[in-house]
Amino acid sequence: MRQTGNGPELGRRIGTYHAVGVAGALGQAALRTITLLVLVMIAALVWIRPNSTLLKCSVAAAVVVVLFGLRLAWRLVTARRGGNQCRLHQGGVAVTGPFGGIRGAVAWREVTGLRRMSTASLLMAFHRVELERRGGPPLTFIALGLEPALVEVLVKLAARNGLE
Repeated sequence: MRQTGNGPELGRRIGTYHAVGVAGALGQAALRTITLLVLVMIAALVWIRPNSTLLKCSVAAAVVVVLFGLRLAWRLVTARRGGNQCRLHQGGVAVTGPFGGIRGAVAWREVTGLRRMSTASLLMAFHRVELERRGGPPLTFIALGLEPALVEVLVKLAARNGLE
């Protein structure tokens, strides 16, 4: 079920939680990897002490500051546009893209299964959620963090709607 509005057929909204697509999760992993590598480079520069260490460390630190500034700006843009959200309704689930448009929606009556995959590593922790639906591709999204509130609420809602 594709939908363009706020979801009148999905019923009253129960909650809104942060959720991203695969590109958002990979972007966060890339940001953390680059930050880790730059911090290792700064530590190596301090340890080795080549000529113009201060300049080289300043450039590396500026890279980290710029990356986090870009991340903050991106968060502000997506928050104002209502992007990267999983909106839980009494009658189903709707997921928005980065700029707030509905990327996918599914009614509980169409959901045939709920699959979850969790992982935690040094650079990232996430839960990948797949809502399988009758007659269509699954609705897939990623909840970032070790124990996101979205997963707990989604599992409760799924159980209430007859899914195991």
